[in-house]
Amino acid sequence: MARPRSKSREELVASAMPVFWERGFAATSIDALVSATGVARGGIYADFGGKQALFLACLDAYRARFVDRAIALLISNEDGFAAIEAFFDFFISLHAEHGMPGPGCFLANTMTEVAPHSDAVLAVVSGHAADLRGGFLQAVTRAAGAGGAAISELELDEIAAVLATSSQGLWSYGRSVSDIAELTRFKTALLKMLQSRLIRL
Repeated sequence: MARPRSKSREELVASAMPVFWERGFAATSIDALVSATGVARGGIYADFGGKQALFLACLDAYRARFVDRAIALLISNEDGFAAIEAFFDFFISLHAEHGMPGPGCFLANTMTEVAPHSDAVLAVVSGHAADLRGGFLQAVTRAAGAGGAAISELELDEIAAVLATSSQGLWSYGRSVSDIAELTRFKTALLKMLQSRLIRL
């Protein structure tokens, strides 16, 4: 059947994104996308030329809808330590809304499943990793300044890298646990370690 005219390209992406996010690229068939979006095969191919292009569009939409908002928390809050906590709370709340086990981070999931095999996808996740690290670096720098800790630029960058990597690992871990308190405990432990380095007592 033909795609309903009321179904825009943006609506197609919005309805396809949860399917890719939940199942991953390989396990998502065109038939599953047809069922989820209400768009026939011909409509999907007409707009995107295939599954991979639709997948890339879904990654971009995910970044705009979720990641950009989370990174904005790291950048916009003057209290760097509170900004980092707000970032983790943002994604923990998404897992709470979804129910546990959670969906993980779409980009973190893609980082291990698809990026090693696709240059186009690797470029997207690499850009995401750089943005995430940059956001953490800004927050960590503000927190260190407010806390009175003497930390070199190199160490600040290393701390930002650890936070970025830890956040991706936490969302992946959330896909295999049933108690959301596990995520909160991880966040609390990580922030305690961070506080011990960034705040001069």
